[in-house]
Amino acid sequence: MKKSSKPLIIVVASLFVLFTIIILISQSIRLKYEELQREFAQLENRIKTEKNQSVTYKANYQMLTAEDIVRDFAIHDLGLVNNNDVSQHKISLSKEEVSKISENVESMNE
Repeated sequence: MKKSSKPLIIVVASLFVLFTIIILISQSIRLKYEELQREFAQLENRIKTEKNQSVTYKANYQMLTAEDIVRDFAIHDLGLVNNNDVSQHKISLSKEEVSKISENVESMNE
């Protein structure tokens, strides 16, 4: 009996298709892996940037909350008076000024 070559061709063709599918799947997995590696590197850089920015913000916060800087800002820019200096300042009003002020207050209340 003569054997046909058709079963051999089918086996070879199916092995070729299987081999091609395996190669395509492995290439797609490799490409996905490389894409994930790039994304991972970008995220690591972003984390480093955010940490540096956080350190900068903390340093700025500590600098701006220093007592002497806050006190200088309050005195010079806002015109506030240091609590220790209040006892040294006195307000003097004459009796005439007090009576004028009290008359103004009474007229406002009416």
